Amino acid sequence: MTKVQLRLLSITALVGAAVVGTLGFEAALSRGQSLPFGHTSYGHAAGWAGLSVLLLVFVYPVKKRHSQARQWPHGWFQVHMVAGLVGPLLIFLHSGAHYHALVPVSSLVFLVIVTLSGVVGQTVHALALKGLNEQRRLLQREGLEDDQIDLRLHRLAAEEQAFRLWQAIHAPTTLICAVLTLVHIVGVWFFAGII
Repeated sequence: MTKVQLRLLSITALVGAAVVGTLGFEAALSRGQSLPFGHTSYGHAAGWAGLSVLLLVFVYPVKKRHSQARQWPHGWFQVHMVAGLVGPLLIFLHSGAHYHALVPVSSLVFLVIVTLSGVVGQTVHALALKGLNEQRRLLQREGLEDDQIDLRLHRLAAEEQAFRLWQAIHAPTTLICAVLTLVHIVGVWFFAGII
């Protein structure tokens, strides 16, 4: 098993354990109560906390696109990855194992797809970087100038099909998840008589 496969397996196991633990914790909080935890004020607070953490995820792409220096905002990428795992766990705590309405369930399904595609995308990204670094070393041994190496590596990176496929899944599902989440919140407020 390669390092990347081991890394993906480890991350998958940790995420799976965190989800199962979160759902178990929610079930324990709901035990003996007239309402499931997600329908209590604490459950709603967990949902709002999850949404707040998930909003941090969007800082990274904004910083990346609008950086004056065109530098990769590495620190915000770390926040993006951590918030992209912690936020969904809080949302799972909010929802628990109580799936009874189409919009929240759809939103949760897309949240799972976005989270999983993020984990897979990080692995694809790590593989691509490893391949590019290996290619850089080979080209340096061949005696190519740095400008020529950068040009070739830029072409290779642009042609990376796996990365393009990942982007084609991750970005649109994020948008769909955001829209469904907004519809869920508006629906809850509407049926609660708030709006």
